Amino acid sequence: MLKLRKIGLALGGGGARGIAHLGVLKHLEEIGLKPDILAGTSAGAIIAALYAFKVPLNEIEDEISKLKPMELSALRIPKLGLIENTGVIDLFKRKLGQDCQIQQAHIPLAIKATDVISGQSYLMTQGSLLTAVLASCCVPGVYIPVERDDRLLVDGGLTENVPVSALDNLGAHIKIAVNLNGNESYPKPKGILDILANSLDISIDHQTREQLEDADIVISMDLSKYGRFRNDQAELLIKEGIKAAREEVPAATWILLRKKWQNLKKVFHNLSPIKMPKIIKKFFKKK
Repeated sequence: MLKLRKIGLALGGGGARGIAHLGVLKHLEEIGLKPDILAGTSAGAIIAALYAFKVPLNEIEDEISKLKPMELSALRIPKLGLIENTGVIDLFKRKLGQDCQIQQAHIPLAIKATDVISGQSYLMTQGSLLTAVLASCCVPGVYIPVERDDRLLVDGGLTENVPVSALDNLGAHIKIAVNLNGNESYPKPKGILDILANSLDISIDHQTREQLEDADIVISMDLSKYGRFRNDQAELLIKEGIKAAREEVPAATWILLRKKWQNLKKVFHNLSPIKMPKIIKKFFKKK
């Protein structure tokens, strides 16, 4: 398929639920719409990085399913965090090598983290791939923060859980965002990790809704019934990703039409002194 515009895909954070991103990518491949640009935060950074370096989707699924979210054997005290993310370290060393650089990716790649000192979002498009991914999925207080570029980096989800803005930096014309936290309520916690996850999600989701408005297409999923720290539900999560992607991206040509529609909406909003009727607003939102 001939693409006249660069398609950017932003993959959001969500723990083990990030496997659903593979379903989205499978659907995009099926309709001949592979992304030209990738950006990822947290779990999305892991998937985006592996895919950008041409690791096949079935291999990514197999590797992610083997990951243990919390390796207690890696406990280090005292530190700024409790655990080293040894699963991700081993995975990237094995598949891509310890010295792999972001700029070597076959698909232009951006990874988001948060500087815990300045409180600012930090975008990485060059330098060590491994440290960038580790920083992006560094849950504060659990994993040990990453020191990089004179910064102390933790989970990118704190500032931009679905890194739509990173797609602009890499020149995307059409921006597709994948939000794994599309639920309107949160599962009842069963332990301390669930309490921490719910608390982070609540604070993150408020700003994510606003940030997603900059995307041309949002693929949003309610994955609350799936455990954030369970990697044994890969098949179901991939099906969820395929289903959500099919609903939002039924055909490649629709994306270009939708982009034009969004532009017209913005022009109308900026130029018209008359408030848009609520019924039309609802119609635009669906689009």
